[in-house]
Amino acid sequence: MKKYLKFSVLLVPVIFTVLAVKGYGFVYRAGVSASCAIIVWFMIKAFNDKSKWYLIAAFLVSICGDWFLSHTGDIPVRFIYGVCLFFLAHVGFIVFCLNNGRMNWYVLSVMLTGFLIFFFVALFPALSQPTLFIAILAYLLVSCFSFAVATGLRLTPATRLCFSFGIALLVFSDTLIALKNFVGHKEVGFLILPTYFASHIVMTLAFMFEKKTAKK
Repeated sequence: MKKYLKFSVLLVPVIFTVLAVKGYGFVYRAGVSASCAIIVWFMIKAFNDKSKWYLIAAFLVSICGDWFLSHTGDIPVRFIYGVCLFFLAHVGFIVFCLNNGRMNWYVLSVMLTGFLIFFFVALFPALSQPTLFIAILAYLLVSCFSFAVATGLRLTPATRLCFSFGIALLVFSDTLIALKNFVGHKEVGFLILPTYFASHIVMTLAFMFEKKTAKK
């Protein structure tokens, strides 16, 4: 029974998620990623895996990115700042995965093919600003790399599956943002925050299946 108690700490980000989705303020949105970062930090002490610092950095940078995206208002450049910060978050995920696995080239080729078609067919007509075009295209590419390398993790199968699913949720959430903002599908907006927060929670859950971690 005790071995399952560690999963109870995930109630903290789950509660923050409920409050954030209900619109109680940005502090609860930040609380999801921050609590996930803290949980991973404690797991570093347990497993002595230094590469998880890249995960912590990714979670924290995501908070900043989320602030810019949620406070765009009449300042469109904040959207680009947010995209750039989430780009850095994906870099953190990629570096962690490369330290604990390898690139899955087959998955990468499939992801790039599908998302590049989506980009040029659905998004390109709405991206009139060169800066926005470059930011969105770069973010799309790094997202594909992030998911592909997650599927190449050389950790326990449960960890690899959970982490990959977490990245998939993040990519799905970002795709919904693109559909809402650039294609005009406003009806998908209600799914954006739940899938985004779930991605961080599931990624955190992934490392609870690791029984030991090699020293870095």
